Amino acid sequence: MKDLTVEDVLGPPPVGMDLSEDRAPKDNAVVIALCVFAVVSVALRFIARLRGPRPRPELDDWLIAVALIPLMTLLAASVLASKWGMGKHIWAASMQKIVEMKRLLFAWIFVYIFELFIIKTSILMFYRRIFGMNWMIWTCLILSVLWLLGSMIALLVCPDPIPYFWNESVDPTAGRFRYNFHNYYIGNAAGNVASDVLILLVPFPIVWRLKMRVTQKIMVSSVLLLGIFVCVASAVRLHFVMYLNSPDLTWAMSDVYVWSDVEPCLGIICASLPAVQPLVRSVMKMESLLCLRQRFHAGKPQSHSRMSSSHRLQKRSSNSSNTSSHLTHLDSCDGKGELSFRPDDDEARLTTVVTHIESEPKERANLEELLGPGFIRVRHDVEISVA
Repeated sequence: MKDLTVEDVLGPPPVGMDLSEDRAPKDNAVVIALCVFAVVSVALRFIARLRGPRPRPELDDWLIAVALIPLMTLLAASVLASKWGMGKHIWAASMQKIVEMKRLLFAWIFVYIFELFIIKTSILMFYRRIFGMNWMIWTCLILSVLWLLGSMIALLVCPDPIPYFWNESVDPTAGRFRYNFHNYYIGNAAGNVASDVLILLVPFPIVWRLKMRVTQKIMVSSVLLLGIFVCVASAVRLHFVMYLNSPDLTWAMSDVYVWSDVEPCLGIICASLPAVQPLVRSVMKMESLLCLRQRFHAGKPQSHSRMSSSHRLQKRSSNSSNTSSHLTHLDSCDGKGELSFRPDDDEARLTTVVTHIESEPKERANLEELLGPGFIRVRHDVEISVA
């Protein structure tokens, strides 16, 4: 008996189909490039963390680094699947290659589900570090865990027995699917889109309740909105998943493989960009200082610059002494927490100084990681009594 061929199962290919078409090289190039960007973004994230005011990686940093491991597994699976016919029309592949590709697909789905869970957990831990833990973050975290377990269990129980998942093509009578597996593809992809949107929206109610100017709230929101790219990638993947019931499985699966790699890559990159901002600001600040220094030395004589610098230092020293004397006078109040002014004191200026030296809440230090030191200003109500 001759070996079973694709034409024996599906019939001849459609008229006019070019069986030499191969999208794998182009698809692999896109996936590899995005994976490189993801790795670089994580590396820059750790550099920025170690150069920051708190040089210690946090839980969200470690989780996003761990996410690179399943990402590399997904990349390897995509490249390997292309050797077994993915990216080509199914009539150009042998039945044995299709079996191997579907065996790889079964394991690949587990890795993909786990990869998204790690990335989402890292983002939620980032929210926790910036804003503190609240019921919305807890809800998303619990839903992510339940979705992870539910998706894996549903995948395991669908084929009966499990090897039927990849042997169905060569022996349809060897087992059964307990439910339509195409519905699993769609349900899993739709659930990922919904969870991505939910996690994206979590911090906005918190941000808009903070005591900041509207412009500052918009700045914070714009940084957090980077996650919208992940939602778009997840929605595009859902679109291509709809075509997985096509007889030309290896051709249709090519788009799904690509977008299943694009989605976690963008997730890692977008999760790392807010943490990389301090490093970018530091580099830009250094370049600006070098540029100003060159202009200063090119435009003014050396003696004049020294005199000007000396004059400025003396002026700053005088201002600092005056401010210190004011603050010393304020600290020597009668212990009742009230502020006293001398007749010649400027009330508005002194209250501004006192307000800015008060201790800020933890949220300010965390938000400064997104927007830079000194950007966030927390409003304080100061009660003044004039002696």
